[in-house]
Amino acid sequence: MELMDEILRLLRQGDKRGLELLFRQFYKPLVMYALKQLGCREEAEDVVQDVFVKLWECQRFEAIESNVRSYLYQSVYNRCMDVLEQNKEIRVELSDNALGFTDEEMPDDEDWNTRMDEIYAAVENLPPRTKAIFKAVVMDGKRYKEVADELEVSVNTIKTTLSRAVTTLREQLSDKAFLLLLLLL
Repeated sequence: MELMDEILRLLRQGDKRGLELLFRQFYKPLVMYALKQLGCREEAEDVVQDVFVKLWECQRFEAIESNVRSYLYQSVYNRCMDVLEQNKEIRVELSDNALGFTDEEMPDDEDWNTRMDEIYAAVENLPPRTKAIFKAVVMDGKRYKEVADELEVSVNTIKTTLSRAVTTLREQLSDKAFLLLLLLL
């Protein structure tokens, strides 16, 4: 029996060994493929891990049929496009907000400190777990994977929590304070 047939058989039986074999076979080539799309190794690794996690969670092995390679590459490509679109939205929002600071309006030290105090106060009002994740990633500069390992959650959970935190902070902060927050991200 060919390796791919064996992997599909194990996956369809719900045997994690199938996922492990699939991961070993395709992880590195898929990361290289995602890296070409994204230009960032950490994002590429996150995308590939997300694809494997979703594949296992959704249990869509019947839909794959025989061409596992095509399914995985297409899934990684689609996820890369999602990430690029999200990054584009963040860059567009940042550039739009950056227009809010003219040279005359650029905050002086006192104004900067006031806005930073506003940010810190808003962060303190986040739910405890969200606050801990936000502080670890944004203020302590830890990698998503590192925080996920410390808290024993998935990298996706870290990303989702951060996204929700930024949305919450956007609602609570003044435009100028939110711009400074975006610069920290």
